[in-house]
Amino acid sequence: MKTKVLYFILLSLIPLFVSGQDKVLEKSGPKPKWVNGLEKDYVIVVGTGATLDLARQQALMMIKESIVEAIAVNVKTNTNIRTEEVSNRKNVFMFLETFSSNTTSESQKVPFLQGISLAQAEGFYWEKLQSRELGTQYAYHIRYPFPVVDMNRLAFEFKLRDEELTAKLERLAAENFYPSSVEEIESLIGELRILADYFMDGRRDVANLAIRRYNSMLSSIELSDAGSTLGTVRYVLKLGSRVITTVKKPIVRSECAKFTGTDHYQGVWNIKYDYSECYGDLKNSVVVRYRFGSNNVEKVFYFDINQTKVDIFVSQAIGFRKEKLDLDSVARAKVDIAISSKTDAPFTVTKVILEFKGLPQIIVDNVNKSFSGKGIHNLSLVVETPVNIAQSSSLGKTVVQMNGFIQYINNTSGESGSYRIYNQAYNTDW
Repeated sequence: MKTKVLYFILLSLIPLFVSGQDKVLEKSGPKPKWVNGLEKDYVIVVGTGATLDLARQQALMMIKESIVEAIAVNVKTNTNIRTEEVSNRKNVFMFLETFSSNTTSESQKVPFLQGISLAQAEGFYWEKLQSRELGTQYAYHIRYPFPVVDMNRLAFEFKLRDEELTAKLERLAAENFYPSSVEEIESLIGELRILADYFMDGRRDVANLAIRRYNSMLSSIELSDAGSTLGTVRYVLKLGSRVITTVKKPIVRSECAKFTGTDHYQGVWNIKYDYSECYGDLKNSVVVRYRFGSNNVEKVFYFDINQTKVDIFVSQAIGFRKEKLDLDSVARAKVDIAISSKTDAPFTVTKVILEFKGLPQIIVDNVNKSFSGKGIHNLSLVVETPVNIAQSSSLGKTVVQMNGFIQYINNTSGESGSYRIYNQAYNTDW
């Protein structure tokens, strides 16, 4: 039955254009019996053209088309491959082109897979013809070996290939298939484009839909801060709630920062920079950008060069409230100091020295009270150093001022610092 199918196809492809009225002006030699005939295990074609070379090239192309046609009908007759796909022939042609690059011993047994050329032909014959309708032209006949067993082998391989690609499409197009990296998404898009070009039926729509879904993933990737600190931008790439990785290096820029290195580990990226040339009164930033497919993914990371620097001052009058009196002195008092911080840097007050004019210093050690964030922080202390009431009282006095120091430790850097209290207003309740 398969042999009859091949015979029918090959017979239908023989052009019957040469009529008895065509005059043969020239020919390559005696006319072989196989010309315009049909022979088992052979493809017999004729190509025409204005020149001998054009006629020969057309004949070679017709051999390929004849083999593709024969395989396509064989596949349609003996398998469950979709009719509309096979009737287009493109898939069979693409398959044969791919299969022809295979160098296994099996593929070498199929003459077609070694490339169609006159060297493979077992006979050729040409004529220069003259006709009223077409004028002068050449007819080039080729007798090309193509055994039925080779056709069956190619048809079987085509079916397997089609089933493999269909299974691959179903896997790549699955809604629950989530890539773990940008490179995987881009690779999937490339594979799906090949499948979309290969399939001729509804599977092409499935492939194109999956391509759009993966492109949408690329455009939905965001950069998420992962704990950036001054001098280091730290982030991850996220697709929805999931972390996604990439080996692509980011494009970074800044108006003042100088980049010193970039590294990544387990999806977390670190970009090191030197901010020594940046000014504290400007809005400094590092811009990180990627190019994924045709999409730009970008995020601006702002930084404050003062964010780790402790900058404090006493913003209000220091308040003294007596808790215990002893004759003409205050034996114990509560002190409230409003400390204003200009930065978010955390700090710990370790020691406070207060000095009323003309009186001994009041020294409070081991304060160890911590604060963080911009704004006003209240430092409450208990002072048990006797203070003369008359000399320290603010009651009835227009202007009273005191001096002193607030010593602290920068919790970020561990550095020690000191704020000078100078001519600071205060008030007492005595």
